[in-house]
Amino acid sequence: MENIKFDEVINNIEELVLIVDKNYKIQYVNKQIKILSDKKPESVIGKKCYSTLFKRSEPCENCQLSTLKNKCFAKDIVHDTLNFRGFRKILRSRFECLDEDNLFLEVLKDITEEKVLVDKLTHQAKELKANNVILSLKRQEVERKHRFLTKVVNSISDGLLVVEQDYKIDLLNYKIADFVNKNYDSLKSGKCFQVYGFEEPCSDCPLKNPKVTKSVREVNDRKLTVYFNKFENYIVESVRDTTKEIYLLDEIKRQQAELKEKQYQMMKLNEDLLKMNEKLKKAQEIINEELRQVGEIQSSLLPDELPQLEGYDFGAFYTPAEQAGGDYYDCIEMSNGYWGFTVADVSGHGIPAAVIMAITRAIMRSYTYDVISAAEALSMVNEILCDNIYTNDFVTMFYLVMNSLTGECNFASAGHNPLLYFDKSEMVVRKITASGLFLGAFEEVDYEEGSFVMDSGDIAFMYTDGLVEAMNKSDEQYGYDLLINKIIMFQNEKCSDIINYIMEDVKEFTEGRPFEDDITIFVIKKESGG
Repeated sequence: MENIKFDEVINNIEELVLIVDKNYKIQYVNKQIKILSDKKPESVIGKKCYSTLFKRSEPCENCQLSTLKNKCFAKDIVHDTLNFRGFRKILRSRFECLDEDNLFLEVLKDITEEKVLVDKLTHQAKELKANNVILSLKRQEVERKHRFLTKVVNSISDGLLVVEQDYKIDLLNYKIADFVNKNYDSLKSGKCFQVYGFEEPCSDCPLKNPKVTKSVREVNDRKLTVYFNKFENYIVESVRDTTKEIYLLDEIKRQQAELKEKQYQMMKLNEDLLKMNEKLKKAQEIINEELRQVGEIQSSLLPDELPQLEGYDFGAFYTPAEQAGGDYYDCIEMSNGYWGFTVADVSGHGIPAAVIMAITRAIMRSYTYDVISAAEALSMVNEILCDNIYTNDFVTMFYLVMNSLTGECNFASAGHNPLLYFDKSEMVVRKITASGLFLGAFEEVDYEEGSFVMDSGDIAFMYTDGLVEAMNKSDEQYGYDLLINKIIMFQNEKCSDIINYIMEDVKEFTEGRPFEDDITIFVIKKESGG
């Protein structure tokens, strides 16, 4: 009797009531199963709830049975599915644990109509909100355009008046108030003729005579030219202060007379300049000849020939940016198989740089002979240069002292570009340098000294910054990457060929653009078996 009453009660409620075990098998279901299926309750007992109700092959992803199994609080979920007729059904599902043989209660309520109504209301609310936003944006755009138009009107250099048929001012800008020296707000509420100081309409007003397109008004010792244009029922007055223009016309006439006199004087001056140019041309020819001679003298200071050492190959290149430059290289033979090799760059160009270069070369050859410490040699040269150079010029130098019998080298740098050392054993080019300030700039400078040993196939590449800083027409520098690639690419060639290949590449890179700085290269290669 109790079972009958239970079934009657459960079968008469609107919700779909479902009891399942821990394996999702249906133990009880009321007649509201017809919401989703046309099956009778007794035909689905023992079947999986998710396959029976929702045609799924595995439990629903948000099923709360696993939560209840872990003794946790289950939350309500929503099933959005299709019934056996293919109609959409939205069900709110609530879970409870019955604590009887691990049985679980699930009550599903059909909220399809409610959901559809809520979605419809939400959509309408969104549309209403969007319309409000559009109206707000349109209002803001109108206000923005009005503010923009006001700024434009007030930013023009001419005065502007818009007048109605009854002479009432509809619009004016601040320039009008400035022209007539009156309060802007007081003008806005008045008549157009009152702007110009009249008590009644002007006699040549275009509202009286439509043929009038231009007139002149005199206000506060100013001559204002007014241009009239008719648009619909409005007259637009464009007002210009032409007081200065009349003054300028007189001033132009006066200046034209002065200009005529100055032109005559310029003609006489040009005649003198032509004579002076001839003298300057001759003077330039003398300077060019002197520069050529300095360039020849400078070239004569470079080594006549490179060392002829068994097991070594040498190569050198020098080109000045002008007829005389500030770069140089040198080979200094010492005793006991030692050689000093240097590449230097004097700041600046032309004759001053060439003179300092010659002085530096003389000091190197006179005072550093048999000084096998590169750092000590640079210290000596720096001290002498500081005592003899009284300009702002300075010298950068890389100095390498090599024991040709053992291949041992020590080096020092006076603010010069790093030596590029190709290590044949590792097929890599390293930048080698040492700390030290320019020569001839600061007294008592300490120069750091480094060392390495040249082995078969190794290359020591010395140069000045004019090489890596050569620019193409896009103001891009030749740089180290291209230079290092070429050294590796041509490492099996003679030193002179390596230099030729590199210079050909530099000239191609610069696209015929003249070099802005002197370029000097000196290369040492330890030959195989040397």
